Amino acid sequence: MRRRSPPSIPERRPVFIGCEGESEVAYAGLLQAMLREASLHVHLVVHNLGRGAGDPLARVQLAVQRLAQLRRTRIAPPERFILLDGDQAARDSARAACARHLAAQHKITIVWQEPCFEALLVRHLPNCTTRRPPDTPEALRVLEREWSGYKKPLSRATLAMRIDRDAVRRAAGVERELRALLRCLGLEE
Repeated sequence: MRRRSPPSIPERRPVFIGCEGESEVAYAGLLQAMLREASLHVHLVVHNLGRGAGDPLARVQLAVQRLAQLRRTRIAPPERFILLDGDQAARDSARAACARHLAAQHKITIVWQEPCFEALLVRHLPNCTTRRPPDTPEALRVLEREWSGYKKPLSRATLAMRIDRDAVRRAAGVERELRALLRCLGLEE
């Protein structure tokens, strides 16, 4: 009697996502859950760049260090993204320009959250895609009005209660870099 070989499991394609803080890490976890639900063979290599880095340049530098560590231990993902707040880049345009240059050198796509993660979250909500709060305090006020009980930092489970795949696609419809990330992952055509 011939033994059956076990079914082969397709290798998951790694994608690096650097995150500015805990809420972005939760968002990446939500994307990973969506990938599993859609049976897409992609694994997100998520790194929290919030600790030990204060501005976009420092965070891109930390992402470059993490990618170098990944290369030493295993293959570094060829597809790389980093979620950064635009308001921090606006504070020092010279350092922001260096961050953009360093990211481009290392083939890292920056997903600018304008002006911050909370404002990006607003654009996920129904009837809010075109909302563009001018600064972080206003983004928080808008989000707290639209999302009863919103509290930072978010967990993946809390995000999943309000943000589904349609919401992510809705936001990607007005956020070019987010759309590029979703296309890379296979969550968007």
